[in-house]
Amino acid sequence: MIKLPTISVILPIYNCELYIKEAVDSVLNQTFRDFELIIIDDCSTDSTLKIIKSYQDSRIKLIEKEKNSGYTDSLNMAIKLAKGKYIARMDGDDICMPERFAKQVEFLNANCEVILCGTAIQIIDSEKVLKHPLTHEEILVKLCFGTSFCHPSVMVRKEILLENNYDKSFEPAEDFELWTRLAFLGKLANLDAVLLQYREHPNQISNTNTSVQLNNAFQVKLQMLNHLSVLDFFTKEEVSNAIENISHYSFAEVSKSLQLFTYLINRNKKTLIFQVDLFEEKVSKMSIAFLKRFLEKGGTNKLLELLFLLTRISLVDFWKVLDLTKKLSRKTLKNS
Repeated sequence: MIKLPTISVILPIYNCELYIKEAVDSVLNQTFRDFELIIIDDCSTDSTLKIIKSYQDSRIKLIEKEKNSGYTDSLNMAIKLAKGKYIARMDGDDICMPERFAKQVEFLNANCEVILCGTAIQIIDSEKVLKHPLTHEEILVKLCFGTSFCHPSVMVRKEILLENNYDKSFEPAEDFELWTRLAFLGKLANLDAVLLQYREHPNQISNTNTSVQLNNAFQVKLQMLNHLSVLDFFTKEEVSNAIENISHYSFAEVSKSLQLFTYLINRNKKTLIFQVDLFEEKVSKMSIAFLKRFLEKGGTNKLLELLFLLTRISLVDFWKVLDLTKKLSRKTLKNS
């Protein structure tokens, strides 16, 4: 009887000769050794393939695509080939910490209701550490306004991904879109430990397709917020004005955005789709941040803007906005 691996590591690659050896070595040197490493090459034109073929480790399964069809196709292809109980994501320019697989498997084995587990990450060549919410309830709220995982850090139960592939139409925000679907199929979690070192460089897909990623990510946020029927009462543009980092707002747009924030809080209290206190806290913070941007990036008549806010929000929120608006100097007020 052939023993199947516990983990299938899926690693899509394309022209990553500078970093691929360090990435593969970090997988092969895991303390947890019961895995297969499925590498899908998307027709690399540099020495990436040569480096991969230099390994003599039987756990490596290299697939060379006949045609360049993109990152998301590579991921879905690898999922279909995976034999493991769990699927671990990895990218060709990142580094796994030695205990990563061991700690994620231990967590998933102990928490059968959790279908996906991410980790904290450290940015390579810096001391910057990025952490996402740990609990499902916190993750679900954050997914309304942005991703809650570092994609190459996640480990997922294979049967979930077999039934829920990545959607290519959302690339390069295909991971964010997938998390929002999985969030209603089981529990999601993040480990607090830094188990992946993440590399930032200009050639990343997220950097080369920034405008497309931002637009697709906004469409994902809309889908999440529409669990609260937001599009029945507000247009896409009105939602964008409220939750995206727009540089300038009219008084009418501010009023509409404040109405939207209030609607979201009240609607969730009725539907209970998201944990009420966590959702209200998140939306309230977004509202204050929104008003801070309004004062910082608005017109020249700050006094008029302040008077406008006084007629729209509570005194408590008004002072919160002023406390956050560090750049609103006395000199600016005098010039109003």
